[in-house]
Amino acid sequence: MFSEEIIVIFFTLLLTVFNVVDWYTTRTILKAGGIEKNEFTKAIIRVVNLDLYLAIKTALAAYVGYHLGFVHLPMLIALTVMYGFFMARNLRNL
Repeated sequence: MFSEEIIVIFFTLLLTVFNVVDWYTTRTILKAGGIEKNEFTKAIIRVVNLDLYLAIKTALAAYVGYHLGFVHLPMLIALTVMYGFFMARNLRNL
């Protein structure tokens, strides 16, 4: 029904939207006194600005997602769905 390219673009955009939601929820939770539980992320945030880290992560997710979709579309779909569950959890924690 839809071409592979359209499906890849859709899931790449959805993954990017989830990353923007992650950006918003992370900033909101941290400003409210929450803590970052991911040690890797915590270490990066100590070195660079939080917004810079989140901007780079969002751009990288979009780039990798797009190219991954053409190599292994089911993996892009699974990654997007999994990330969606994480964002739903973050939204509940607001």
